[in-house]
Amino acid sequence: MRRYKLGYVLRDPQVRTEFKMTVKNGDFIRIDYAEIVDGQVIAATDKDVATANGIYDEETQYRPHLIVVGAGQLVEGFEEDLIDKEIGYSGRVEIPPEKAFGTHDPNKVEIVPHTRFKEEKPVPGMRVGVEGKVGVVTRVIGRKVSIDLNHPLADKTIVFEYKIVDSIEDKLEKLKALIKTFARMDLESEIKDDVAIVTVPWELSYYKEWLMIRRGLADMILQHLGLKEVDFVERHTGEKVRAELISPPGKEPGAEEANPSEQVSDESMPA
Repeated sequence: MRRYKLGYVLRDPQVRTEFKMTVKNGDFIRIDYAEIVDGQVIAATDKDVATANGIYDEETQYRPHLIVVGAGQLVEGFEEDLIDKEIGYSGRVEIPPEKAFGTHDPNKVEIVPHTRFKEEKPVPGMRVGVEGKVGVVTRVIGRKVSIDLNHPLADKTIVFEYKIVDSIEDKLEKLKALIKTFARMDLESEIKDDVAIVTVPWELSYYKEWLMIRRGLADMILQHLGLKEVDFVERHTGEKVRAELISPPGKEPGAEEANPSEQVSDESMPA
């Protein structure tokens, strides 16, 4: 493993000394972190750390991640470690499987006929979708295929090296941060009489992901900002818009939807 230190420095060390703001459930904080499994960095929010460990992806936006503490965006053990830490804290935590991605459950391994695969020949290591869940082909014996639906990091101890960069206190700034995290773009927004008003280019209606993101965003706003209503207002300008619609990092980064070419059709799955 290539050893490193995150090396983050507080912009104003007096802030921590005088105020000693600490993290509690419901707080909006930004964190930088590196996720380490079996001595290897598998994810990082910092571009330099990702590059140094050979996992840099030019399509990834590297920056501190917004976390609403207690909202389930992180694995249980990581969220627990954040509580009562001061803003600016840097540290390292080892999380056992029970408080990370769980232990391997043999009941989550399914055997399906080879004929259930429509387009592509199943091979070990292939990721497939099964009834809305993501699994990995582990064995192909004759006409039978074994699919493991456990999380890829089940049974693993996860290490996080992280820094709590800052916290967000202003309600409007929290709203803007949620929008940026979910939609990966800045949208005009305001709060009036306990109502969040988000102005959206009408072209976003062409993105099928937007329908799900809009619902999730509204739920987060209502739950964590204490507002009564969320209004999405379409704006028509004739200008083209470019959006990168992906959800924020969650506690199961390996559970994203499988590629359609790797899916087993729902109708062909056993009851």
